[in-house]
Amino acid sequence: MSKTFLLLLILPLVLSGCFLEVKQKETAGAYGGVFRSADIGATWQHATELYTVGAQQVNFNASNVSILALDPLDNAAVYAGTQSDGIFYSYDYGAGWYNTLRDKGVINAIAVDPKYHCTIYAAAHNTIYKSIDCARTWKSIYFETRPGQFVTSLTIADPDSRFIYAGTAGGSFLKSQDYGVSWDVMRRFEGAIKNIIIQNHFNSNTIYVATDKKGVHKTRDGGFTWEDLMDIDVDQAEVDEEELFKQAVFKKLDRSKNLGWSGLTDEQKDERWEDYFEELLEWEQAELIANKYPPLKAIRYTSNTHVLNTDKSVPDGVIFVNRIGIYRLEDRPGDDEMWMQIKLLTPPASEVIHSVMVNEQDANDVYYGTASALYHTVDNGENWAISALPTVYTAKMLNFSPDNKYLYIGVFNTSRR
Repeated sequence: MSKTFLLLLILPLVLSGCFLEVKQKETAGAYGGVFRSADIGATWQHATELYTVGAQQVNFNASNVSILALDPLDNAAVYAGTQSDGIFYSYDYGAGWYNTLRDKGVINAIAVDPKYHCTIYAAAHNTIYKSIDCARTWKSIYFETRPGQFVTSLTIADPDSRFIYAGTAGGSFLKSQDYGVSWDVMRRFEGAIKNIIIQNHFNSNTIYVATDKKGVHKTRDGGFTWEDLMDIDVDQAEVDEEELFKQAVFKKLDRSKNLGWSGLTDEQKDERWEDYFEELLEWEQAELIANKYPPLKAIRYTSNTHVLNTDKSVPDGVIFVNRIGIYRLEDRPGDDEMWMQIKLLTPPASEVIHSVMVNEQDANDVYYGTASALYHTVDNGENWAISALPTVYTAKMLNFSPDNKYLYIGVFNTSRR
């Protein structure tokens, strides 16, 4: 069934205007919803108008956007889940919108089937809903019966979209192998699941799970075995590990051989560096090398997840935002994986980062959004450009259309959660 035909069926429902507040045009800076930019953030258009009859203007300017989702088969399709107004969806890059799945609670996640783009899944409050007719009708396929439990994340495997993964506020990692008909709990994580990333561009069995207070975990076999990625070492942006490593070597030698390294100049230390290191016993060398970089979980507050997003600029990468800053997981040739902290303009933990994105065409091209600004670097954090947001709302979600024609921001009024 085509989207065009379905829109003809849906249009009378939307045109009635009976379930949406009619609003006059207002200054975009005072409202929420979705904004789009055709020039990577230099200028913005407020994209919240719904299709209506006549001169009546209906929009979702006041909506808090909780999630943005795209259709991998349709460059122009975009879905915006909201805090209390259901889902808004557009098939023309946000030029006009339709509304669906209202009065179900917060929309925490939306996933579009990568093979059948009229099949859409949505997590609303404690329930997973499924539509097979491009959001015209919905059916509940899973719900949490326990009080206070919500479905927080959804993702679909590609090319085999029978496999669907979901996460809950209670830490349950769920898997369906039959398009959502039945579900199994593959693992119970400690704390709420914030997000699930499936690496369809690399291997659909490779999945990352971000929890609210225990950081990031990874499975390479579809959820059967797991790795705690907080045990992986981190290269901190504002720490000179090489210098600290040299100091540790000198201190160990000074204790054992009383070489008086503290009295040497930096030039003298550099001249003697290789000789000093070779004077250590092999076990001492190994111990110091092993402790050169700390595991990420050793850095205070780094296990508190804010955002996890995929990094398609590399075969298997993610970008992770926590209370301290932004980290990229790098798989270096001939070496182990390592977290690389991106250097920011602001000091660590000084500003909450709500959204982050890497240009899949260029690994050095990174964006992140805060409560007041959009930051952009083209050299992996060496230099940053800052632009004001087109709204007083927070940049909650950040995404490019699949063809990079538009940059979308879904915004959220954090002052009235």
